[in-house]
Amino acid sequence: MTALLIGASTAWADPDYFEGNAHCDASGCEANAESGQNAPGSASQGGEDAGDAPGRGAGERPQGGGEVEADCEEVAPGQQECETTLTEEDLGAEDVIVSPAAVADAARDALELPQPEIATSPALEQPVLVQVPVWLWIDEQAWNPHSAEAEVPGGAVSVTATPDRARWSMGDGATVICEGRGVAYVAGRHDPAAASPECGHTYTRASTTQRGGAYDLGVNVVWEVSWESSEGGGELDPLVTTAEADAEVVESHGLVEPTG
Repeated sequence: MTALLIGASTAWADPDYFEGNAHCDASGCEANAESGQNAPGSASQGGEDAGDAPGRGAGERPQGGGEVEADCEEVAPGQQECETTLTEEDLGAEDVIVSPAAVADAARDALELPQPEIATSPALEQPVLVQVPVWLWIDEQAWNPHSAEAEVPGGAVSVTATPDRARWSMGDGATVICEGRGVAYVAGRHDPAAASPECGHTYTRASTTQRGGAYDLGVNVVWEVSWESSEGGGELDPLVTTAEADAEVVESHGLVEPTG
């Protein structure tokens, strides 16, 4: 549940749209938002990244546009209770204009997304040999859309974050960008000597010279965010979640048996 507390001097973008539905008193107006039911467990908030954000579409950002922070607490598996306060100073305008796009922005900020779960074959629990293809993928439990719906006077605004691509930093200077979560390796079905058909990397040198004797493997998952309402919709800035792991890579040395 997200409570949007809006300063008492608020001026609605469309008075007819909100008339008779706002709950207001001397301290301001209040609207509520509830996180989507499909959000699994507790999650970490993603940061903004991934280059320039796409345009907002219908319902442009209102005047101002300062940062909005949400204080969230998990109240049940997959449900968070959040509070966000919008003030004139936050939005940077003398007359605050609250539109569906502004509510969508606040709901986006309140979304808590799961941390990526790195999966590889060969598994990273044991050293990886050079010249052996490494399959990379994100566990499917962390690759599902997350949504939130904000009830605003006169209607509702829904925001959906969908995982789109994964950017892998392999630690040896290589970067692998994968569209989608990657293909999970299945023993007996896939050839261990073959490269992943979608997302993988082959190390060509050992990690013995690295600090700790292992490469720093990292992944950024980019989530595309969109919003919809009866007033229109559009795209919001992407969200990014991250995870890290150590990848120890070693040379393969043949064993020479003594003769004679």
